[in-house]
Amino acid sequence: MDHKINTSVLAKHLSMDYVLKNFCATSTYMKYLDIRFIKENNSYISVLPYKSNLIGNPDLKVLHGGITVALLEFTAMAQILYGNDNVTSTQGTNLSDNEVDQSKAKVIDINVEYLRPGFAQDSFAIARIVRTGRRFRLVAR
Repeated sequence: MDHKINTSVLAKHLSMDYVLKNFCATSTYMKYLDIRFIKENNSYISVLPYKSNLIGNPDLKVLHGGITVALLEFTAMAQILYGNDNVTSTQGTNLSDNEVDQSKAKVIDINVEYLRPGFAQDSFAIARIVRTGRRFRLVAR
């Protein structure tokens, strides 16, 4: 899924076949944004449906930067908590999701380079776990 949306992801989005409904219910901000998740190939794709109140610049009709960061943060958190990737630790051993204390999972830092504006349409995000240690996971995309 590089630049074009996979047809199965688009079909799931259009059919409203969403997962992680309990995860979405934990955050009032996520409910306000109406972020939804699609499971595809052991990763979660988040969907931010377009609403006119998410516009940051009405002249250019682009999304607010904080909305973009929130979408990316929720996507990373879903991949950390519910992703089934068989990633390796820094010592080269496999770690399961059960070895990470999920109740203490927090986003420590997020860095977003705004290369293009988010246009007034449905937005999609995907996260991939790059590195796992005993106390951290590095997520990128």
